[in-house]
Amino acid sequence: MRRFISWLHRYVGVAAVVVLVMSGITGAVITFDGELDRAAHPELRRVEPRPGGAGVDTLAAGARDAWPRDPVRMLVLPASPGDAVEVWYRGSSMRAYLDPHDGHVLGLRDTHDSLMGILVDLHTNLLSGETGRAVVGWFGLAAVLLIVLGVWLWWPRRGRWRQALTVKWDAGAARVWLDVHKVAGIVTGVFLVVIAGSGAALALPGVLTEPLLVALTGAGAKQAAPASSSRAGPPASLDAMVRRAEAAFPGGRITRLMMPATPNGAVTVRMRLPGEIHQIGRTFVHFDRYDGRLLRTDNVLESNLATRINAWFYPLHTGAYGGTATRVLNVLFGLSLALMSLSGGWMWGRNRLARKRAEARKRGRAPVTTAVN
Repeated sequence: MRRFISWLHRYVGVAAVVVLVMSGITGAVITFDGELDRAAHPELRRVEPRPGGAGVDTLAAGARDAWPRDPVRMLVLPASPGDAVEVWYRGSSMRAYLDPHDGHVLGLRDTHDSLMGILVDLHTNLLSGETGRAVVGWFGLAAVLLIVLGVWLWWPRRGRWRQALTVKWDAGAARVWLDVHKVAGIVTGVFLVVIAGSGAALALPGVLTEPLLVALTGAGAKQAAPASSSRAGPPASLDAMVRRAEAAFPGGRITRLMMPATPNGAVTVRMRLPGEIHQIGRTFVHFDRYDGRLLRTDNVLESNLATRINAWFYPLHTGAYGGTATRVLNVLFGLSLALMSLSGGWMWGRNRLARKRAEARKRGRAPVTTAVN
């Protein structure tokens, strides 16, 4: 059994090393992607705080004028004073940035024109859309398997805990790398299981997350959005919808305004309520796009168990559940995953090369026989 588990740990690790190193490093960097991008591009992401603000209808009109080629998908509203409004477009990687006080356009850019945009796409989608996201999800499950198998292989026999938790820095390179590989895995293993497992849940909602939630709780977290009335016509006032959402949840903060993708789709106001763990909230207020009537409210704090569990995956993956301290730890855990993957790959390559050299020396010493006629 031990030989089989060692073999499985070794070759699953070799197969996953490239993706796991990439995931660990990019995940560490983008933990603070918002702060880093605002520092790198203040002309787009920052404004001078001042009293007053533009209405949502004004912002939506500015968003449409900024990039008329694609319909507006979502308005990302400022999380703090001095932040710009970010506009996402449907079917496009373009982003527009608006001054929240008067709605004028600060600038436009493609997400792949920024380092953070590239790193986020690489981390979540391998720059390959939905297919890449699914691949990332399966490799996240591979990381969970590797950590569980590694703990089983590491578990000290006859209580040799001190030896098992020590790095012999004065030993040769192979022993040092082996000790670092083991100790890093044990120290960060539980957290990496949480990070990798929640990442897989986010990347594989239909294949993994929803069936698992149904199996565990008897109900899923997915819920179809309500539909607007079938009539066409001018859209209702977004400002009125925002006011009704704020009245429905007076203590909540509006984080996103999501525009309908189809003629009978609903306008959705996304909010974060006091007590929610998700950093941008998982409470939704849906409105008819034509007459503005309230269609449904989805309060995550009053939802079923599956929905409340589902709301934890993103904060757990990003480290946001405990504020800045856990986000900093998330950086270290990401680097630890990269270190373990690199060290495991290095040890496998070194041992493989050593075996080949030993076999070559053995063949060189073999006696030569000459046929005599």
